[in-house]
Amino acid sequence: MTLALAGTVNAQETDVTIVLASEPVSLDPCMTAANDNGRVALGNIFNGLTARNPETGALEPALASSWTQLDGNKWEFDLRDGVTFHDGSPLDAEAVKYSIERTLNENLTCETRTKFFAGGEYAVEAADADTIVITTDATDPILPLKMANVMIHPTSVPFDELQRTAPGTGPYVLDDWAAGQRVLLTRYDGYWGETPEVATGKFIWRSESSVRAAMVTQGEADLAPSIAVQDVTEEYGVAYPNAESTRLNLDMLTPPLDDRRIREAIALAIDRDAMLGTVMSSGAEKATQLYHPTTIGWSDEVTMWEYDPERARALLDEAKADGVPIDAPIQFIGRIGHFPGAKDFHEVIAIMLSDVGLNVELEWVEAAVKNRLQVKPFEEGRRAQIFVDQHDNTSGDPVFTLPSRYGSEGAQSKVADPELDQLLKEAAGATGEARVDAWKAAAAKIEEILPDTMLFHMVGYAAIGDGIEYTPTMFTNSSVQLADISLK
Repeated sequence: MTLALAGTVNAQETDVTIVLASEPVSLDPCMTAANDNGRVALGNIFNGLTARNPETGALEPALASSWTQLDGNKWEFDLRDGVTFHDGSPLDAEAVKYSIERTLNENLTCETRTKFFAGGEYAVEAADADTIVITTDATDPILPLKMANVMIHPTSVPFDELQRTAPGTGPYVLDDWAAGQRVLLTRYDGYWGETPEVATGKFIWRSESSVRAAMVTQGEADLAPSIAVQDVTEEYGVAYPNAESTRLNLDMLTPPLDDRRIREAIALAIDRDAMLGTVMSSGAEKATQLYHPTTIGWSDEVTMWEYDPERARALLDEAKADGVPIDAPIQFIGRIGHFPGAKDFHEVIAIMLSDVGLNVELEWVEAAVKNRLQVKPFEEGRRAQIFVDQHDNTSGDPVFTLPSRYGSEGAQSKVADPELDQLLKEAAGATGEARVDAWKAAAAKIEEILPDTMLFHMVGYAAIGDGIEYTPTMFTNSSVQLADISLK
């Protein structure tokens, strides 16, 4: 009996509980690019061929031990030896080829494809059991970086159907998923890397930030990776660099938002300074582009819109005189539990837009509904729509942001501009200073079109319990890796 009790205590000491804002929608390897899913699955259940170091940002080997650019359009990846999937099957070139082709399968609603692989064609060849060769239709100098986002799985996963989850190669295997209650991950004994300290990770969710923070302070959870600034305590709270940038995604395909004057009026209607320190953390920064200034090609020539409601009203009056239906209802869609303080944030935005004369109707939806509405094909016969959209470019290159959101073929794009398409294509294939300049040219063109209203670069706060050591990074909003947690 004594030995059994000791074993129980030891097991408890190697278990951690993480409380999130919302339940993952899917743990399919194709859907880990969505934050709700990635926080649980990325780096825990699944690995890519490559990975970025969270401290240095450097690209490192993961399931690929090395890679070589054979020519401008062709890359070769050598696979790591001795890796097995959670179902016991071996990692080989056929599984990698299948995983990449499934990710790029247009018959599958795949978040990874829409976020990281807008446009372009990729031919994947299993050269031998341990070697993958990828050929692109255009020069792609950062293909190894893109491969960090493709989660590898066995060929047993259905090609045309999303799954609740799948076998991966990560340090943890999905043990149980009780819908609406918890996700339980347990350590995988056959993991190819270093054995993590944490034996079991339990992910639970509570929509209220104050509740998540209180669970940590009361010892009911070990980590709450995203809490509101007002819930931060000196003993348990910590700020961290948040890669998220927030915008109003405007449906410029439908009236009245198809008129640029209306979109400019929206940019002028938002009092960003008044939001800082009230419904937004005072540590957030006003944004002009959908990625941080540390990203290559960020341009300091893009307009920082200032609050000017009189100019906004004048633009609306001008458009109305030209027959633009400025009184048409605009559906302002908010995602339940999107980020700490999201309710107040959305309500303030709605008030500001209504104040200048727009007919805005705030509606709340679950994450899965919002994600579906923002991806092509868009709903036919819809009202004009505005979404609060958060995007985290942790890869440091605009190719992971701009083509999917502003290119004609982009899965989330409501823009169809041939000149912009050409600029995006040139930037994606360029290197060095030419790449930097090309992305800046694309940023200038996007400002000219004005498909959205940029708001803030966000700052994150986490509550960390007494029993663990964990340092949040810019990747924390996308992935909470149990292997990064040490036990005290």
